[in-house]
Amino acid sequence: MIRRVQQMTSNYLYKWLRSGLHLFRFWSAFIYSKKLKKTVCFVGITGSAGKTTTKDISANILRTAGECFNTPGTENYSHSIAKLLLKVRPRHRFCVLECSGGEPGELNKPLRLFAPNIAVLTLIARDHFKAFKSLEAIAEEKSKLVSALPIDGVAVLNIDDPLVRAIGESCNRKIIWVGKADGATIRLLSARSKWPEPLTLEVKYEGTTYQVPTSFHGKQLALSVLSALGVGLAAGIPLTSAISAVAEVRPAEGRMEVVSNEKDFTFLRDDWKAPHWSFSAPLEFMAEADARRKIIIIGTLSDYSLSASKLYPKVARQALEVGDIVIFVGPHAPRAAKAKRDTGAENLHAFTEIREASAFLNALLEPGDLVLLKGSNKADHLVRLMYNTQNPVGCWANQCGVANFCCDCPRLYKPMPASAAIIPLAGNDSGRKVIVGLGNPGSSYENTPHNAGYRVLDRMATRMNGLWVSFAEGAVCEVDIAGETVSLFKPAAQMNHSGPSTRQFLDRMGTAINDCLVVHDEMDLTLGQVKLKQGGGDAGHKGLKSLVASLGSHEFKRMRIGVRRPDNTNAAKNSVLQPFSDSDETALEPSVDRAVDILLNDVAGSAL
Repeated sequence: MIRRVQQMTSNYLYKWLRSGLHLFRFWSAFIYSKKLKKTVCFVGITGSAGKTTTKDISANILRTAGECFNTPGTENYSHSIAKLLLKVRPRHRFCVLECSGGEPGELNKPLRLFAPNIAVLTLIARDHFKAFKSLEAIAEEKSKLVSALPIDGVAVLNIDDPLVRAIGESCNRKIIWVGKADGATIRLLSARSKWPEPLTLEVKYEGTTYQVPTSFHGKQLALSVLSALGVGLAAGIPLTSAISAVAEVRPAEGRMEVVSNEKDFTFLRDDWKAPHWSFSAPLEFMAEADARRKIIIIGTLSDYSLSASKLYPKVARQALEVGDIVIFVGPHAPRAAKAKRDTGAENLHAFTEIREASAFLNALLEPGDLVLLKGSNKADHLVRLMYNTQNPVGCWANQCGVANFCCDCPRLYKPMPASAAIIPLAGNDSGRKVIVGLGNPGSSYENTPHNAGYRVLDRMATRMNGLWVSFAEGAVCEVDIAGETVSLFKPAAQMNHSGPSTRQFLDRMGTAINDCLVVHDEMDLTLGQVKLKQGGGDAGHKGLKSLVASLGSHEFKRMRIGVRRPDNTNAAKNSVLQPFSDSDETALEPSVDRAVDILLNDVAGSAL
């Protein structure tokens, strides 16, 4: 108790000190920025995508006219702005700040600290849609940067985005429009980006056509280039000087970044974030690429309107139209694997464990391969797939929660203890339901009493048109019951050692004890009986004993399938491994169907 009080006091003190530091830093930056605005030209950049690349190019263009401070990396959240402003010096002629606006009201605080002389708004899309509920609300938040411009300020806006265009038409400030549409100040005539050639733009400004070579890949980055050229014009820099500066900028990490190695295969990293609406652009790039083989690896997607059970198969089918090999990694991988049923594709692979995906990829890669990594860094850390082709990675944690990339993490090549990725089962509360069927893997055990659990799940998967996918722990099939996704799981270990692999799967799915149901054979029930019960002992059943030991509880629900034959005189060990006779099969078959009916009703009832 004393230790708990000490810990609470320590946490409270830490939060109080941190809050005090933020407040002190805010007011220091507020006072300091008032002095800076007399000599420093501030550039603010926001939008649903392209901010970091626009910031990097803009800063390099502005350096042709004087010293420039800019946001390092992706420190674009409101609490970072005060800290960054305190690093600006009077000698800096320009300061380029990337502003997120990822939730309602987020831009209010930084805009109290600085007023942009130049404001850039790239586009409005579904990024952070859950926080705003509508595109119009997102646009309203982003528009605050433009509204903060002084009377002599300049807005650089995307003329092709209707919501951005509406903001510009009502801002009463000078506007430099960029984009394809008529009326653009810097008009995009064409964009070419066919691997291995980099992105090249053809633009028109004041009646003259210019070629804009870059070191980027992907036509979607054309908007960032155009916006940065607009910043240069707003700052009085000749367009020719700005174009020369563009070619010097390399892609930011994880944003269509190309990484090649001595083994002659190339990774295209687009793994910083993966809102669904952004997926079509890298897919188009891969479709047009000239490569020996195109391998597409997809992790966790975000900001989508469909249910995950519908989205991931859809994305898988789209990727299969482009990629020679498509690999899904993470907890949604089994959902993507459903596309196999529709397409019959043998080149679609799914791994819930990134370590298993890495082993598969390392055995697969050949010289000349182009590999796209598309995922959310915080959720997936897919970059480990690339690092593991160079040196053995030690950390394979599924959800470490660190937002930064792995390159500077001391744990990347440090061996991880076996328990490091394990979350206590009692703490899981995701509600994902899992039905575990006990049995022995291998065809020689298929028709034996000990495989009753396997048998019931196989029947259930067939009835629900499910597809089994093999993973390290066992076979997984996802089915929809009463609008709820339920995972069917058959451990790959022998019956008597099925606990550890089951525990590992439940941990990864975030499944609590009360959301787990185990189907197993029962010698105390006569052949054909089916009974559902909550909790209980193991009754000498070594498979249940292994589960109880691994899960740390015997309170899981179980379905018992009677397998005691009327004429049974053999020892239990021999009886459960003795194949069923024809008469046994006749007695058992109806009970398998009855068991499936009971399971479906039980899950549907709990979903109400």
